[in-house]
Amino acid sequence: MIESLTLRNLKCFEELSLDLAPLTVLTGFNAAGKSTSLQTLLLLCQSLRAEEWNRELRLNGPLVSLGTPGDVLNPNVNEKGLSLGIGTAGTDLMWNFGVVEHESRRALDASSLNVRFSDSAGFELGPEKLMGLVPKEPEPRIEGAVQGLKRLVFLSALRQVETEVFPIPQNLGESPGDVGCVGQFAAWWLHQEGDSSIAVERSLPSAIESRTLRAQLNAWTGEIFPGAEVNALPIPRTNLVRLEFRTGATSEYRRPANVGYGISYAFPLLVAGLLGASERPVIIDSPEAHLHPRGQSKIGAFLAQMAASGSQFLIETHSDHVLNGIRLAVRGGIIKPEQVATYFFTVLDSRPHIVRLAIDKAGMIDDWPPGFFDQSEKDLASLAGWV
Repeated sequence: MIESLTLRNLKCFEELSLDLAPLTVLTGFNAAGKSTSLQTLLLLCQSLRAEEWNRELRLNGPLVSLGTPGDVLNPNVNEKGLSLGIGTAGTDLMWNFGVVEHESRRALDASSLNVRFSDSAGFELGPEKLMGLVPKEPEPRIEGAVQGLKRLVFLSALRQVETEVFPIPQNLGESPGDVGCVGQFAAWWLHQEGDSSIAVERSLPSAIESRTLRAQLNAWTGEIFPGAEVNALPIPRTNLVRLEFRTGATSEYRRPANVGYGISYAFPLLVAGLLGASERPVIIDSPEAHLHPRGQSKIGAFLAQMAASGSQFLIETHSDHVLNGIRLAVRGGIIKPEQVATYFFTVLDSRPHIVRLAIDKAGMIDDWPPGFFDQSEKDLASLAGWV
C-alpha cells in the first residue's frame, strides 16, 4: 500500500504531503488541487512504465496528459524543477526532476532520487546511479515500492460506453483487475476470470453462497441497479469481447447503449474492486458518475468493503452520497475509521488549502467546514425563507 504522497512545485502547489489510507477520499472545490495530488502517482507510474533507460518524467501518456514543463511547474516558484515522492512500508522515495533542453523540446529529467528507510539514514542517488528512474541495482525495498507504483490502476471520469465491443489487453501477463483508464478491459476480465473465486471479505453478504466473480459482480450490480445483470462473450476469431446488460432475470440482454450510462460507468469500477489486490492501488475519478443517489451511496459502501478487505482505493468525488455510503460502512463495522482518510480541498488567499476530516466509529464527522457538502442545507434554508 502507498502510505503517503509528496509533491513540490507541481502546478498549484508549492509543496504538499498527504497521508494515505486503504480508502482515501479527496473532495472539495473545483480547481483546488484534488486532481493534481493524484497526478503525482499517475506521473510516476506513467514514467516508470516507459523505457527503462529514460530518465524523463512523462508528462503525456496513457494515464495523464499535462502538456509541457511550463504547464506543470508552479508559476510562483522560481526554481525550474519539481519533486514527486511516495512512502510505503518503511520506504520513502522522492524523485527530483529538472528542466533539460533536448533537441527540439524541453523536458523534465530525473536529477536525483532521495531514499529513506525507516531503519537507517537517508541518502541520495545521482543520475549516474539511475537506470531511468530506478537505481541500476535497486535494493529490494526500493524495487518493491517501484513495482507497487507500476501496477497502479487508474479509472478516469470518462469511460468507454458508446460501444458493445471491447478489446483484449495486449499484455495478458498483467494480473487481473487493470480495467484500463476508460474501463475498456473490464469486459475481458469478466470473461477471463468469471469463474474465479472471490474472497468472502469482498462478497456481498446477501449473496455469500455463490462467490465466483460473475456471481458477485451480478450481485453487486443488482444492489446498485435492482435486478440488473452483466454478461461478457468473446467474439470468435477476434481479439474482442462483447458486453451486454439486462435489467431483470427474465429480460433479454441488450447493448450497453440501450440500457443507460449508469450501469456502463459502474461496471468497470465493480470489476476493478472485486479483482483488487493489496499490491495494486486503484485511483478512481468520479465513482458517482451517471448514478442516481441510491447507487452513489451503494458505490461508497462497495469501495469501503473492498478497501477493508485489503485493497487500496484513492477516489476523487463531488458526491455527498458516496461519502455517506462510506460513513454508513464505518458505522456498520464494515471498515474501521482509521482505514479511511478524507480530505477537503478549498482555496484560501489564492492558494490551495487542505483539511483532513476524521470519521468516528459512528460514522460522524465533527468538523464540518464551510463548503463541505453543505449546499443542500443552504438551498433548503433559502427555500424555507430562513436566510
